[in-house]
Amino acid sequence: MDGRKEPYIGQQPVEEALYTKLQAQTAAEVQRLAGQVWTDYNAHDPGVTVGDIANHALAELDYKLGFPLADYCVEEGGTFSPVRFGLFTPEEAYTTQPVTVEDYRRLFLAHVPGIDDVQLSCDPQTGGYTVRVLPSPFGKEDGREVCAQVRSLYNRHRNLCEFLSGDVETIRPDELEFHAEFEIGAGADASDVLARLYAVILCYLSGAERVVTPGTDDVPGEWLEGLTDALRPVQPEGKRTEHGLYRLLRAVEGVRAFTTCYLMKDGKPQTDLSQGFGLHIPASAEELHVRIRQEHGKAEPDFDTFLRRLETLYRSGRRRISAQKEPRKKPCWHAPEAEHRGIFAHSSILGDFPACYRLSGEGRQEETAFESYLKLYDRVIQDGLEEVRKLPRLLSVEAGDAVGLGNRHAREAKKRYLDFLDRLYGVESDPAWLAGENHYGETEEGTLRRRTDFLRHAAGLTRNRSRARNILSGGEGSGTPAIKEWFCRLLGLEGDDNHTVSNVLPKHNLRLVDRKAGKSLLERIDAMLIDERMLEEDKVEPVRYRELAVGEAEKLDEYNEMRGELEYFNENRISGDLFRGGTDLARYRTVQVGDGEYLLLYRNRERGGWTNLGRAGSRARLDRMANILRRFLRELNRACETVYVMEPVLADTSRAFRLTLVLPGWTGRFHSGNFRAHCEELLRSLLPAHLAVETHWLDERRMKRFENLYHQWMRSLADRRTGNYRKLLLQAIDELLDIGTGRPQDDTD
Repeated sequence: MDGRKEPYIGQQPVEEALYTKLQAQTAAEVQRLAGQVWTDYNAHDPGVTVGDIANHALAELDYKLGFPLADYCVEEGGTFSPVRFGLFTPEEAYTTQPVTVEDYRRLFLAHVPGIDDVQLSCDPQTGGYTVRVLPSPFGKEDGREVCAQVRSLYNRHRNLCEFLSGDVETIRPDELEFHAEFEIGAGADASDVLARLYAVILCYLSGAERVVTPGTDDVPGEWLEGLTDALRPVQPEGKRTEHGLYRLLRAVEGVRAFTTCYLMKDGKPQTDLSQGFGLHIPASAEELHVRIRQEHGKAEPDFDTFLRRLETLYRSGRRRISAQKEPRKKPCWHAPEAEHRGIFAHSSILGDFPACYRLSGEGRQEETAFESYLKLYDRVIQDGLEEVRKLPRLLSVEAGDAVGLGNRHAREAKKRYLDFLDRLYGVESDPAWLAGENHYGETEEGTLRRRTDFLRHAAGLTRNRSRARNILSGGEGSGTPAIKEWFCRLLGLEGDDNHTVSNVLPKHNLRLVDRKAGKSLLERIDAMLIDERMLEEDKVEPVRYRELAVGEAEKLDEYNEMRGELEYFNENRISGDLFRGGTDLARYRTVQVGDGEYLLLYRNRERGGWTNLGRAGSRARLDRMANILRRFLRELNRACETVYVMEPVLADTSRAFRLTLVLPGWTGRFHSGNFRAHCEELLRSLLPAHLAVETHWLDERRMKRFENLYHQWMRSLADRRTGNYRKLLLQAIDELLDIGTGRPQDDTD
């Protein structure tokens, strides 16, 4: 293949053209293979003609495949979107969750337009933040509204085990009065000049911070430090003094000279302005303490015009526009320019042969062996172009593009691309231990879909790894901690924090019964069979795999059919052994017990023995029921898996920087000690190093009680009036989990 091709065809020297090279290689290879047989090079030789035409086709194919890769990722009528292929911009992939006090301060200044300044402090012993805001003098919201915005923004971005100590407060600094006598130039508007002076003073006293977006000349690294997006506040350097302010006032357009210029507090001029002062905005013309001269006469400003102009100047100077409305400049990182290439049409090489070959248009019903041979060239070219056509969907990580993975070659190519994205972002979307613990029979295609879903969110998961639950949010999915989202997407689970796993079986009118010490005989009876002659080898056959319905409605019909067919489900009980082990088809058998009578048996994995699930008049019928049951149990097991992340410090500040993780222990994977160890190792690796973690695995009965308390606990955190109630809930959860006993709860049999 030659190098990059431009949209035009450039003239190449004959000896460098691909066609010339192919012709020379073809002749040399044919002569080598023929040896002494081919003694003459005849241009009219059919073999030479075939080589000539085939080389023309290859040269054309080379041209079609010589465009930049991005061009092949653009479908007809579309544009190139890097995110579709899991290629995120630097501001998406490399910015981070706010971590330091300064990070949070920049976040508030960039996203809350109604504040001038914000003061934050963090207690290193508890992780509690104290926030005080200075409202803008021209803010339309009152102080309570601004504080509510700051509190909401903080809880959307807070890290694990961090919280607000008390409520967000407003600060009202001492206000200074502007006293001055100055002269303005001829033609200058007194109202406008006065407004400019006040605007300069306001910005100077409050720090003169501006919110800006990246420009084309900025260094990318400056935008990738502790930011959640591409907005940043810029603060001027240096100490604020009266001399520094005077230099700025002297440069205001329209001002010729000052006679006097003071900022007064209690009738005394102030020289050090770095203590944090505000500026008194006059409510009427009588509160103005300025005298303005113009051409040896007195100039009177219009007070209403002055106030309107001052607000306009102040807002435009500060650029306090919300992040959603901030006009974005062209960033300093660019996506490659690409366009769709219509290269997929291919005309058969049979049409390139002279008419004397009679390869087409002769009306023959059957093609000759020579025509069949030539069509092999067409198939190679068409297959190659078809692969290029499918490239956008093959490389895509969008859910709607997860098609065409039934082909082994396509699956291998997709896997290699996902491995590349893993290395690019430093993640592991398919760890070896997860593939080795394939309890639910995940197919290669299912694995690729799960990995694709994870990598589609890799940038956000990596950036926000330490982000905690938004305790003020009740929206679906919006309050999920990042560590839980990471864990659930990696394992292919439901990640919504409002999903209740102890409701999964009751929704299907099922009750899990595990054989444990202390349970009554009635609770342990479940149609166990004693080995007898009917279980002899010649009467028992393994269950064969059957294809089942794909659509959700059809699957529901099959599940209802299975529940009605198998007598085991005449009662709403299911043994824990069957619930976990029934996901493996190899544990089912059909046995003949009479003429035209068969039983479906399940071999218990945990306690041994056989359980009768039901009977039918044919093995094929029971095979179908076993396949439906296996898929039903796999979906139930997966739906029962999750992790809950609790931060006790939100109710008890003495338990700072400690996390409690709670997981269900009754599913096929989560009942395995080896799988649990891997899950705990994964969760610990995702947590910040300064956090201590305690993991608890609960059976279904304990999980039901825990989830009831947990959801009450989360609702109590959103209401500041329920401090005592949330402490009582935390105590009840501690008792349930045996926290304080020195051992994590583990309900493994």
